[in-house]
Order: sequence, then C-alpha cells, then structure tokens
Amino acid sequence: MQIIVTILAFVFSFTLATLFHEGGHMLAARASHTQTEEFGLGFGRTIWSRTRGGTIYKINALPILAYVKIRGMESNYDAPDGFYTKGWWARLFTMVGGMLGNLVLAFLIFSIVFSTLGDPRATKVGTVTPSSLAETAGLKAGDNILAIDGVPMKDFEQISAAVQASENRQIDIRVARNGSQVDILVTPAMDASLGYVAIGYGPGFVRYNLFKAVWRALTFTGEYIVRYIKALPLLFTKRGVQSLTGPIGIARMTGEAAMGGFMWLLWVTGIISVAIGLTQLLPIPALDGGWVLFLLAEAVIRRRISPERQGTIQSIGLFALLGIMVLISIKDVAGFFIR
Repeated sequence: MQIIVTILAFVFSFTLATLFHEGGHMLAARASHTQTEEFGLGFGRTIWSRTRGGTIYKINALPILAYVKIRGMESNYDAPDGFYTKGWWARLFTMVGGMLGNLVLAFLIFSIVFSTLGDPRATKVGTVTPSSLAETAGLKAGDNILAIDGVPMKDFEQISAAVQASENRQIDIRVARNGSQVDILVTPAMDASLGYVAIGYGPGFVRYNLFKAVWRALTFTGEYIVRYIKALPLLFTKRGVQSLTGPIGIARMTGEAAMGGFMWLLWVTGIISVAIGLTQLLPIPALDGGWVLFLLAEAVIRRRISPERQGTIQSIGLFALLGIMVLISIKDVAGFFIR
C-alpha cells in the first residue's frame, strides 16, 4: 500500500510541477510572439486534443509530466514566428518562463497551505512523542519555543538545526506557556528510528488569514530561493555530492509526505517546484540554463551561435545528465539496504 502511495505522490508532485514549468515556457513564448505548436499532459496515445491560437492542447494516455513544443526550437529553425527568428530578450524570456511558472505554483501552494492547514514551520509545539526525551523533560503540546540556549528561534527548521547540532549536550529550551516563560533542560540524542538527532516532538500549525497567508507565501518563496542559491557552493564539496538525491529519493520523500495527508504532500510539492525551477536555470547543457548560457554568450560575442551547434551540445549534455541521474538513483537504491 505504501509503495502505491509513494508512486502516486511522486507522479502527482512532478506532474504538477512540470505542468506549471512547461506552461510558464508556453506563456512566456506567446508573450514574446513566439508560436507554440503543442502543449501536452503525459505521453502515449492522445485521448483528447483541441486547437486554439495555433497551439494543439493534448491529454495523453499516460498522464505523467508535461511538455511544450515551441516552433523552430528543435528543427525548421527559420520557421515564421519560430524561436530563432526572435530577438535576444524574447528568447531569454521564453527560457526563463519555466522557472517563473514553478515559482508561481510554489506561491499558490504555500498560500493554500498557510490559509488552511497552517504554517508547518512555526515554533509552536504540535505533538510530543510519548516517553520521548521531550516528554520526560516537560515539553508540552501547545508550547511556543522562544529560544534555545538564549538564541531566539524563528521557525521549526532553525529549532531542528539547533537540536541536531547538540547531540549528547544539554540545551536550555525556553518556551511560552499560558502567559509565562518556562525553561526546559533536555539532552538531544540520536533517534535510531528516525536516523537523526531528535528530542521527540512535532511542529504545530499556525493558520493565517488570507492576506497574511499570501504575504507569508511570498516571503517564504523568496527565502527558499535565497537558501537554494546559498547552498549551491556545497555542490562542489564531498558533503554536497553525497547529499544529492534523484527521482527515487524524491519519490520516497513525497511518499512520506503523502502518508501525513494531502496538505503535507502539497507543501512538499511547493518546495519541489521551487527546486525544479531553480535547478533548470543552472548553466548546464540540456537544462534551461544551457539555453540561457548560449544567449549570454551571444550577448558577449555579439553574434548568434548556430542552432545546429546548440542542438549538438544540448544533446551531449542530455546524455551526460541522464548518466548522472542513473548513478544518483543507484545511490538512492543502495541507501535503502544500507540503512
């Protein structure tokens, strides 16, 4: 049963994220007066189609992921209203449009979650695991964590990081409870069932009104973008390489989120959407960032790079990228047996 939930959750998250990504490319292309020929959901035999504005919209038999076909981008490079007939800014906007689509999806998801389920990053204690270190120390559901060892806590992620950095060292957790402040002493330890240092409590949810939910969704999306950019240098370290995860690892993450309820799955989908959008802009051939790199090169050398040459480099990059994904997936599979 859990395997089925994991598969369905993974398909839902990635299909929704790619639907907005490809939709972002399509809208950006059309805003730049570049013709889109097809926009499809899934693969295989077409079970529904409709043509509007010169674009064929399709739903295919295997409704997994999405795609858009932009005129003149892969062949027939001189086609009227095609990709390569447009100016530098139009082509750049078309390629960045996918990332913008992902950010819009993330913003919408976070707005929904914050206004319905609540903010899962809040400092409020939602649940305390029976017989855990937290319960033994006196932490209670409903407590609001103010500081750890005198350092103010602003969200659950900061609290979690502080706890995990304090293995086998006593910490002072100051909480607000019934109008007063209480200090709780606890020594975090490795939780074998979780595989990381913990004290045994889950976050509470703080629900916002619609206006504040929209604002928090906007600021959180911005915070996550900054966090992603700051983490990029880690990719060039051993720790960063070891932390990379592929489709199998992400499927496991979405499956665990789905077991906690649809809103948790939505939350993870929002985070995945931001990650997909920003990762696509990395200057790597086969990704959107590869196309952007060519456009930046054109701006520097002040002449266009031939479409055929770009296509060749993108194809080589695609095969290399697929090879890397296979290796990462093997690592993810091995992780199931090593744990």
